[in-house]
Amino acid sequence: MTSRSRYRLLLAVSCVLSTYSFLNHHKFPLNFNAFWPDQRQSSSRRPPPPSPVEERQQVPLASLESSFFTWSDPDAPPLPKPPYKPEAELSLPIPDPFPLLSEYPAPSRKFLLQHVPKPPKSHSKEEAPLLIGFTRNWPLLLQCLTSYIAAGWPPSSIYVVENTGTMFSNKQGQLTLQNPFYLNHTQLGMLGVNVIITPTLLTFAQLQNFYLWFVSPFAPLLLPRRLTAVKKRTALNRNWDYFFWSHQDLLVFSPPHDPSSTLYSNVLSVMQYLKSPAAPKWAHHFFAYDHLTLVNLPSVLSIGGWDTHIPFYSTDCDMYTRLMWAGFWQGESPEVGLIFDVKTPVDDVAALLSLPGHEAGFNGTVYEDVVELGEAMQEVKYNHSNDNSGRNTWQLRQRGGQEEPFYRDAAGFEVGTKMMIDLGRAVFAEKWGHRGCDIALMEGIESRDAWRLERDWEEGENGGEDGW
Repeated sequence: MTSRSRYRLLLAVSCVLSTYSFLNHHKFPLNFNAFWPDQRQSSSRRPPPPSPVEERQQVPLASLESSFFTWSDPDAPPLPKPPYKPEAELSLPIPDPFPLLSEYPAPSRKFLLQHVPKPPKSHSKEEAPLLIGFTRNWPLLLQCLTSYIAAGWPPSSIYVVENTGTMFSNKQGQLTLQNPFYLNHTQLGMLGVNVIITPTLLTFAQLQNFYLWFVSPFAPLLLPRRLTAVKKRTALNRNWDYFFWSHQDLLVFSPPHDPSSTLYSNVLSVMQYLKSPAAPKWAHHFFAYDHLTLVNLPSVLSIGGWDTHIPFYSTDCDMYTRLMWAGFWQGESPEVGLIFDVKTPVDDVAALLSLPGHEAGFNGTVYEDVVELGEAMQEVKYNHSNDNSGRNTWQLRQRGGQEEPFYRDAAGFEVGTKMMIDLGRAVFAEKWGHRGCDIALMEGIESRDAWRLERDWEEGENGGEDGW
């Protein structure tokens, strides 16, 4: 035995003796069988596996818990259960919007995108990222991003931001098509589109701030090293000063009478101009209002981002007006292509990619002219009611998903969202002392006046603009 071997042996014995002395001094039970069980013990003597949670016997509530849940006297009688609301009308199951993606063997990406126009030579992947937020209605999302691809937008530059609040349920394939929050990660990958999952369900204003955080150059500093060291090029290692975001309930086309240009090449030209020294100081640039929007990240961050106290409607009025007061220009370029606001998908989304054997049908009618198709679909959305109140009924199209992870009642989710919309409008009114989006018309008002102005209406009066 060499001197090194003797040293290692003495060190090992010393460690064992030290550990034994420590345990004995502190009266720890020395049950070595816990570490080296008798392998000869029969399996019948081993304790049974724990039963599932739903099969375990319920433990009675402790007195403290009992008092907590009664909210009053612990001896108070139980409250009667309210009666159920009338059952909602059953909706027909939605069909697969893009059956070709569900075929086996799956079609290749090269086959799916064979007729998609190539991006212009001035294009680079970092130059025009498009973020599309998604919460409900998979068919509309799939139609929207497919139409963007057909209009020349490279799939690798499209990022679907899954804002379903179901964490990784969709990525793990645990939700089904009839679930309002269903999204198919596999099919998006077949098209070459990226997917980002929000950590929880976000409101519109929160989602907009998430976009700002996601594309910020500081994002890599806030994430684990293992995520920022991935070799695959992702937004986490890109410093985007400019990005696009889009609503999901859109159908877009390139200019129909100019085969040499695409919607993508046209918005790229607009962005290249806005990045030049000749452009004015700007924050947002709109294409069909904010259905498709180009964002100047530093400008929006300079005024503090979106106000999350105003979660949905009227938060855009707040943001765009504050930017105007800060001296930022926010223009619009409506002629880059065709952008339709729709609430239903075409009969077969594959037709948008001009694949052979797939026709662009809608409500049983086949359209050869994409302009006529888009106009017909948009008319259905806005003719639902005189005041356009039915334009968002597409969000209630799916009513399934019971017994699936993170299940939410579709009608109840909609009621809760509308309550938050009303609350947000009330917050906006208190913030600026005025009900309505026309606060820019008020004389002498500026950003520093937030929360400092008296109401310009009396309690009980009808609302201002838009009937707030």
